[in-house]
Amino acid sequence: MKRTTGHTGRTRRRRARGARGAALRQFATFAAIGLANTGVYYAVYATLNIWLPYLAAHVVGYAVSVVGSFLLNSYVTLRTRPTWRAFARYPLSGAANVVGSGILLHLAVSRLGMNENLAALAAGVAVTPLSFVLARWAITSGAAATRRAGTRPPPEAEVTEAASRK
Repeated sequence: MKRTTGHTGRTRRRRARGARGAALRQFATFAAIGLANTGVYYAVYATLNIWLPYLAAHVVGYAVSVVGSFLLNSYVTLRTRPTWRAFARYPLSGAANVVGSGILLHLAVSRLGMNENLAALAAGVAVTPLSFVLARWAITSGAAATRRAGTRPPPEAEVTEAASRK
């Protein structure tokens, strides 16, 4: 019988560090995609605003940016295959971002007397972690629910935990 002395504690700590590292990498990637996505939204909006009323250009720009954000965060950030179920849940993270940042913006301006532009930036940064957690839940729970329903993705599309940390 083989004895294990103290290795399980070290192994757990190593795994925990690896999980934290993966979560930080995912958060940084999520934030970078969000910045790039803001540029995509504005480019679509500004281009379409030449021919369309500004609200129509806004709606199309927003729709393009949500789809792009979902696909990039699925494939790049979370390294998973997108599903329709996850796509249906994904806008919840954007809704939480708008509501949360709106509340923080209002409080910062009305209660703390912050400059409106600075408060808007601070509120957006402050709610990004919540948006990340909700986006990750929407994407990964959608994929998990699809697997439970028996419509598994092809084996080459599945990503192991070890491969996702590379």
